[in-house]
Formats: sequence, C-alpha cells, structure tokens
Amino acid sequence: MFTWIDGNMYHGIVTLYPNNFTLNHVASQPFKEIRWCRIGIDEQARKIAIRPVTKREVDLNLVPLKQLHKVSLGKGYARISNKMMINRISELIQNECNGIKFSAVYDEREKMLIIDLNEPC
Repeated sequence: MFTWIDGNMYHGIVTLYPNNFTLNHVASQPFKEIRWCRIGIDEQARKIAIRPVTKREVDLNLVPLKQLHKVSLGKGYARISNKMMINRISELIQNECNGIKFSAVYDEREKMLIIDLNEPC
C-alpha cells in the first residue's frame, strides 16, 4: 500500500539560510509586486511576521526607513537577506539556520506572512 506524501506546490515554505530567508513560490506570492518588507519577531510565540510594504507606503514615509528590508524576486521564489535577523532567529530556535524549512501562511486580515518556528518542515 502506498502512503501519499504531501507536496509543496500549494504550501508556503520559508527556508532559513545563514544570510537570508528564501520563500518558495507559494510563500512569495504576496511579494510579487513588492520590493520592500518589514520583519517582526514574536519571541514568546516563536513566530516571524513578514509584511509587504508598498512603494506608496515608502513614498509617504508611513514606515520608518530603518525597518525596511529589500525583497529580491527570482523566478518562483523571493529572498530577503538579513544576516543579523537570521542570527537572532538562530539563537531563538537554538539551532543553526543552514537550510531549515518552516511552514508559512499568509494572514489576509493582517496582511503579513507568518512563519511558525515551532515546527520545522
């Protein structure tokens, strides 16, 4: 009897590397027209939030410039480089971020991608 294995075609996955977050195609969809984001961390719940920031929000100074992180888009993925944030996450999860994958869900109401650090994929 076969046991069917879940794929990631419809599942948001974020991979943490020593220097960046890489979002798979599903997780990167909210960022396809975006070049900037904000990153928040909830250390108690062990969750990361990545909120897309529009050009309009940047132009109107609605977000402090020091909180902006560049989103680099590739074919089927997005990448956010921030070694300092990765080091902080590494300390929080007490594990080296060297290709660890986590589930990510886009919260439509809050307009941000939520990464749950409690359960690696």
